[in-house]
Amino acid sequence: MELAFLLSSKKMKSNKDTTVRHVTELPVEFGRLAAESSRPEGFRLIPPGRPQKAELELDGRTHRFRLQYELTPPLHDLATGEPSNDEAPLLVVPNLTPALLSACRKAKASAADLNGRLYLRAPGLLVELPALAGRRYRFELEPRNIFVGKSARIVRALLADPDRPWKQAELVARTGATSGLVSRIVTHLVRQGLLARSGSGKRNQTLQLTSPDALLDAWVEGDDFSHRVTTHRFHCLEQDSVRLARKLRNVLTHEGPPFAFTQWIAAWLRHPYTEPPLVSLYVPQLPAPDVLDALGLQPVADGGRVWFHLPKDEGVFRETRVVDTLPLVSDAQVYLDLQNTGLRGPDQARALRESSVFCRP
Repeated sequence: MELAFLLSSKKMKSNKDTTVRHVTELPVEFGRLAAESSRPEGFRLIPPGRPQKAELELDGRTHRFRLQYELTPPLHDLATGEPSNDEAPLLVVPNLTPALLSACRKAKASAADLNGRLYLRAPGLLVELPALAGRRYRFELEPRNIFVGKSARIVRALLADPDRPWKQAELVARTGATSGLVSRIVTHLVRQGLLARSGSGKRNQTLQLTSPDALLDAWVEGDDFSHRVTTHRFHCLEQDSVRLARKLRNVLTHEGPPFAFTQWIAAWLRHPYTEPPLVSLYVPQLPAPDVLDALGLQPVADGGRVWFHLPKDEGVFRETRVVDTLPLVSDAQVYLDLQNTGLRGPDQARALRESSVFCRP
């Protein structure tokens, strides 16, 4: 019978953005982590300082692991969790990303990182622990966050059509990002095993997403909605969300600047699940006061029936589609924008993601 458990994080000293530059740092830092934290109970490193092995004693059984240190392991070639000489391999990395963790789950491979994340897999054993508070280790060649600003445009384009093969020059033209930025993000995604290169020569190389789900999950984890948009809320008397969206469309179309609906109304139009409680949309700037008056919109501090989101990067207006004459942001953007919203937003997001139309052109 398999034993599985999940433990909560234990607070430790803050360690902001600590970079790892060489693989030889991993055993030292992993040994220090184990000395500071005894999680899970019964887990110990051998030797403690520069460990090569680990043991977990649980319910009278001892599970042994052979430590393997890597900075950027390939996702497609992970060692399986089946023991060899009574020792299962345990991969130790600077940061166990969502994509790498997902690959470990599929391969039944054990992994740990310097932030305290731990995934142990052996016959009859499954242990999964989240990162410890205050620890932020990363490999220095990784971009700090590929999900902000123009970097996010590249991710958005890839997820808008996950089956499409891309040339790097096509991504430059599609996203409006510089060739240098596209090259750095593509290299990072390839290193993470989320993107695959094929063909010879830079101009002839083709890029193809290998794990759209893992990329989307990583985007959700790296996103901070409140820091990438400014939201203005308005009250109005119209209660029918679709009719209200069409009224907004009719007026804003004459104003000129781009706009695109998101969150509940966009998800409802793509895959109806929960009735949209309000209408939200991206605009580059607020409509003029006379336009707001014509729409019958009154500003409110909380709640509201209409939310205008002003984005820091106008990449949200790329990869849009028109459904029932209304412009919508990309499916991946809708899913992202519905996280942590309340009002059954995550339920609608999950239903959209599980539908047959999600991220399909």
